[in-house]
Order: sequence, then structure tokens, then C-alpha cells
Amino acid sequence: MSKTLTTKELGGFLNGVVNRLEQPKASKVLSEWNDELAGDLAKGFLSGESPDGVPWAPLKNPRPPGHNPGTRPLIDTGDLLRSVVSDGPGHIEIVTDDATTFGTNIVYAGVHQDGSKEDSKNNIPARPFIGIPDESLDKAIEMLSGHLITTIDAI
Repeated sequence: MSKTLTTKELGGFLNGVVNRLEQPKASKVLSEWNDELAGDLAKGFLSGESPDGVPWAPLKNPRPPGHNPGTRPLIDTGDLLRSVVSDGPGHIEIVTDDATTFGTNIVYAGVHQDGSKEDSKNNIPARPFIGIPDESLDKAIEMLSGHLITTIDAI
């Protein structure tokens, strides 16, 4: 038994694939991946390292009384951590059918992410906490490719 596939049929299939890739309707997958990313970024806060695995500079001075007595940088009140990895005040998580934005709008977040200027009297070293660790990127690729394969199979 044989089946003939015409170029017209193939063209229709390929057009369907292109349309699905241009409009992947992946909001559910991206939202699930955000949860994975939040977990990976939380690990960075707890281990005191950037999403790339680079250790943060230690605290220069102990925290004042009434603050977190621990020595891990960026975990004083816990507000920054909560704004990044959960729905704490300042949390940014915008998911569409083809993109996700994840982060925080806490006013001092940029100073800790990028550090303060060298000429500042209160020089703060960069301690990057927002980024996509390699394992998170691999997980995103796995999740999105699975979604796209399932979508294409339905054409």
C-alpha cells in the first residue's frame, strides 16, 4: 500500500507549522516554566550566588540590630527575595502566548543586580540575582519543544 503526498498538501502542512510557530499559544507552558525559574533563583539567593553560579561578594559589615542576623547577602528583610521568587510586593510576572517577563520592581533591586558606581561613597558590589541559569534554559527548551511538537502533531 502506498500514499502519495502532493506538494500542495505538503505546502498546506508547512504553512500550518509556520502559523503555529508564529502563534505558539504557549502561555500555560511559560507560566509553568516561570515556577521552575523561581525555584532556581531561590536556590541562588539561599546559596549566595548568581544565576550563572558565581558566588556573590560577602557582606562587608554585619547587619545592624533588628535585621536578619545571617551573613547571606540580599537576604535582610526578605522583601527582595519574595519579590523575585513569589508573589511578594514588586513581583513582575507577565505571560503572553509567546513570551514571559519575570523579575522585580523593588526600587533597590538594580543596585544589587548591577552594583553601585565606583565613585559612590557607599559602593555596593554587583550581586546578580536575576537571570536564567543554564539548567532553567534547558528546562524551558524542553518544555517549549514538547509543546510545539504536540501542537504540530495536531495539524
